[in-house]
Amino acid sequence: ALAESLELAREKRWLKLELESDCANLVNRLKRARVDFSTYGFRIRQLLNSFEPCFNFNFVWTPRCCNKAADQLCIWAFKKNCSKVFDMDYPIEIHDVILKDAIN
Repeated sequence: ALAESLELAREKRWLKLELESDCANLVNRLKRARVDFSTYGFRIRQLLNSFEPCFNFNFVWTPRCCNKAADQLCIWAFKKNCSKVFDMDYPIEIHDVILKDAIN
């Protein structure tokens, strides 16, 4: 998912990106990628080093309960076995979740 997100950022030519995850282990490794000598850390370094220096990434830990829209999108995409790029044209199945997330 991280690699796909970063590749989408490259395609869209977004220079500043904030990525949220509820996986504290992943966020900690991303924030300290230069000092992680594990295989996992090596792959993260490879991924991040494949981008030009002008790309600015910020990695943030966010509990799943604080981003229900993203959680519902992931569940929906997993069930439908699909990947879809959309801006404000999100699937109708998650409309109520999007509205509640925007209000809260």
